[in-house]
Amino acid sequence: MAGPHEVLGMSRLLGISTTEFLATYADNGGTTLRFGEEDGRCVFVTESGCRVHARRPLVCRLYPLGRATDGTGEERFARFPKQDGCEAEFGTDGTIADFLEAQGVAPYLEWSLRYGEVYRRMLRLLDLAGVEGKVETDAGGETGAAGPHPASDRDPLSSWQDIDASLAGYCAAKGIAVPAGIDEAIGLHLAAMGEWLDGLEARIGAAPDNPKREEKP
Repeated sequence: MAGPHEVLGMSRLLGISTTEFLATYADNGGTTLRFGEEDGRCVFVTESGCRVHARRPLVCRLYPLGRATDGTGEERFARFPKQDGCEAEFGTDGTIADFLEAQGVAPYLEWSLRYGEVYRRMLRLLDLAGVEGKVETDAGGETGAAGPHPASDRDPLSSWQDIDASLAGYCAAKGIAVPAGIDEAIGLHLAAMGEWLDGLEARIGAAPDNPKREEKP
């Protein structure tokens, strides 16, 4: 899995835009990284290691752990078996908390939580509005419309997944500068999505909360 915030970090590390990243390295509607058809390996894994290790997604930071939360927010962890070719060191010393801190997962968990809340709200509102398929917004991010499903699994499901493109339109409409920093860009992106959902909710009414489901990063 790769959220918009993770795509932004990897894009900055590679020196490209999120638009180019999604077109070149993403799959499944822009929600996962691409894997090789022949070897099944992540597109960023090379003989010398991971090309985006410093900005790797949360799921990679957690490995070999898997994480799930229940409706109350309680975390549970499990350990996956070591994969063939993996050079990571496995052991039983230390604690899960120590491991998470060493892998720098704290901001990624926070961003995933915030995007998850926005995503669930979006799904409820779009379901109430009868919107299916690809979700588009205007340049200011204040309106939404449904288009056809993506032409392929490599087309983003929503323009909101492309932080650089969506912030360029949003900031142009607002007459403000696009943030240069990753944290600032993520914060403004979440705020812009919130404004768009507020506008959508004002037009169609608030959607009821769905029953809580088990979530995974």
